[in-house]
Order: sequence, then C-alpha cells, then structure tokens
Amino acid sequence: MDTNSIEKQLREMNVFEKKYSGTPENPRQYSRLEDSELTFSKDVQAPDIVPLEYFFKPEQNVVFLKHPRFINFTEHRHSFIEMNYVYSGTCTQYINGKEVILKEGDLCLLDTNVLHGIESASENDIIINIMIRTSYFDSALLQRLSGNDLLTDFFVNAIYQQKQNSRYIIFPKGSNNRLKEIIIQALGEFFHPQLCSNEAINSYMLLIFTELLRIYNSYSKDKEEPTFKKAIISEILSFMEQNYQTMTLEQTAERFHFHPNHLTRLLKTNLGKTFIELSHQLKIKNACTLLENTDLTIDQIANKVGYTNITFFYKSFKKTHGTTPAEYRKKNHERPTP
Repeated sequence: MDTNSIEKQLREMNVFEKKYSGTPENPRQYSRLEDSELTFSKDVQAPDIVPLEYFFKPEQNVVFLKHPRFINFTEHRHSFIEMNYVYSGTCTQYINGKEVILKEGDLCLLDTNVLHGIESASENDIIINIMIRTSYFDSALLQRLSGNDLLTDFFVNAIYQQKQNSRYIIFPKGSNNRLKEIIIQALGEFFHPQLCSNEAINSYMLLIFTELLRIYNSYSKDKEEPTFKKAIISEILSFMEQNYQTMTLEQTAERFHFHPNHLTRLLKTNLGKTFIELSHQLKIKNACTLLENTDLTIDQIANKVGYTNITFFYKSFKKTHGTTPAEYRKKNHERPTP
C-alpha cells in the first residue's frame, strides 16, 4: 500500500473515533474500562490498568493503531510496552506526573506499568501507537539487540523486573525520514495483511529498533550519560535459550567465568528470577511451540525439552499456563492467521 493511501486512512475518522471522540471544542474524557467499554468516573481511586485483551488478539504480538483524536485519556497503566510516534502535529502526555510534549517525528517508548495520561489530540495530531507484548522479546530477539545496551537494558527490565517506578525513553526526530518510512511500511502490512505479513512486521520491528538506536547514538555522543551494562545478561539468556534442555547452573556459570553463587545473584538482581525459574520458563516456552506445531506426544515433548520427570512437567506447565498441555494443544494447535 502506498504512502498517500496510508496517510489518507490515518487522517480519516476511523470507527473507534466515531464511537468515542468528542469535538475539537469539547473533547470527551475517559478514565477506565468497564466491560470493554471506555467510561469516565470521578470516583476512580487508582489508575486503570488496560488489559492485553483490549488491544491484542490471541495470536498477535505487535499491534499498530492510530491514536484517537478529540479524547482526553486520564492517567492509566499498560501491561504491555507501548511506542507513541508523532506522524504529524504534536502529542502532550503526562508521564509519572511530568508533562512531556512530543513534536512531529518524535517517538516515546513507554515501559510496562508506566503511569501516563494523554491530552486530547487535534485534527492534525496524528499519533501512531505501537503496542508490543513483553513475551515478544524472547532471548533470540534480545541477542539481536545485544550490541545495544540502551534497548537491551530497557526490554530486559520490562520483561523480568517487578518494579514500581517504570521508565520511558524519548527519541527525538532523526536527521532523515527513515523511521517514518519504516513505520508507514509496517502500518501497511498491519492494516492490510497479505501473504507473510507477520514475518514482514517482525522485520520492520527490527528495523524500527535499529533506527531508534541510531537516533539515540547520534544525540548522545557528547553527553556524559551512564551506559547500561546489560549486554552480559542478553548473552546469558542466549546461552540458556540454546542449551535449555541440558544446562545446569554450574555449566552456565563456568561458561561465563562466574562462580555459581555470583551468577545466581546476578540473575536474581537483574531479572528478578532464579536460574531454576528461568530454566523452567525456557523449557515450558519451547514445549508450547512443540504443542502448537507438531504431533509429538506430550511425553515425547516433555523429554525433548529436558524434563525426565513427566509428572513434574505437567505440574510446571499448569503452574505457568493454568491449563494442562493437552488442553493448551487443543486450543492453540491450529492458530488463525490475522
């Protein structure tokens, strides 16, 4: 789909805007969700946490939306990562109580659980929301970003850390329109899916991250800012991903020249999980892939991902997903393509 067609679509009032938007003079205000409908309540005591299900279909990891205009969104939180890109005009947000004004070409990357509100966008304020599940950032993707301490640190913390004060990063408009071009191409794949659109969107996401890092580096060369030291974490995660069936704490520690106790503290401090917890997480994740895409028996899958005790596999699986492997397979074996 060409750029002119995408721009025309972005500037038209979409179904969501027609349902919820006010007018430039009298924008509507919303504070929470009730039965999947936006509502406003003066008696709200705590910021609403918008659930994944409101935006994401079960098979989706990344969702692109045009931010609706003529609406004030009071403070709320997300359980997913969000990027707000200003295609045209401006965007005024309040993030952790601080006013943040984004101009055309700027992008704001919001961590999970960030407290933020958004002022009403006018007719020319076209903001593109890119929403991303934390599970999208598995160790394979983190490894591809491992040369970039900024985003590696950000995503590692978004996925693994349980924290009260979450972060955001502002990327100013770059020296060229490369980021805009990539986002427009990704929008075309999302709005009008065709053969291999999911794969195309994944590729565009990597290009978006790459461009953001180039923008960040170009603006931070002369600044004395602390560098995030998370590259080693992504390397450990990558090693665990590749060897999850047979790895032990001692073997992993030896691979990175750590004492096992030091590796244990490193993982717990930076990821909020023990080696054993991460090991089970990887095994269950790969078991899910096999349940979805193969006809192997459940016992065969358990052995293949590294479980010798089948009963323990069932127990670990149900603890993670709240369902048995057989029930999970029945629900997910044939996934629809968006």
